[in-house]
Parts: sequence; structure tokens; C-alpha cells
Amino acid sequence: MMNIDIVRYDEKYLEIKVKGETYTLFVPLVNVLSKDPDVEYISFDVDHPLTENVTFRLRTRIDPLAVVERAVSKVVEELKSIEGQLFGGAT
Repeated sequence: MMNIDIVRYDEKYLEIKVKGETYTLFVPLVNVLSKDPDVEYISFDVDHPLTENVTFRLRTRIDPLAVVERAVSKVVEELKSIEGQLFGGAT
């Protein structure tokens, strides 16, 4: 189970520590965020794959939670498209 602790959150910065996750969630999220024009800085660090601890940092021009929400929607949209292509569902 994933546990999220907010380290710092303000109008243009978000830093969280996530326990119970490694690269699976953050690689596609960071890929989408890195293309967003409202993102100034994005990074994540995995302590060690066996410990499953991630530190995620995001600096934005607008509210970082709005930017993350937009990125998550985009990742979900892309996954649905892949699912449709693989299994013949709607794209």
C-alpha cells in the first residue's frame, strides 16, 4: 500500500515522500510533467528499489496540485488508449 507524506506545499512548490512505490508510477508522471509549460523543475529520487521510498519535487508557475492533477489525467488517458489498442476497446 502506498503512503504519501507532504514535506512541503506552497503556491508554486510541492515536495512529497511516497512509501510503497518506485519507478512504476513516477516515470510516466515525470515524463508528462516535463512537457508541461507550467513546470519549472521536476525530479524524483528512489532511495533504493527494495525500500520503495520516493522523494518527488515539483516547482511550477501555478498551483502544483493543479499541474499534477492535469498530468495524472493525461497518464490515465494514455493508458486507456494503450488498453484500447491492445484489447480492441475504445481509444
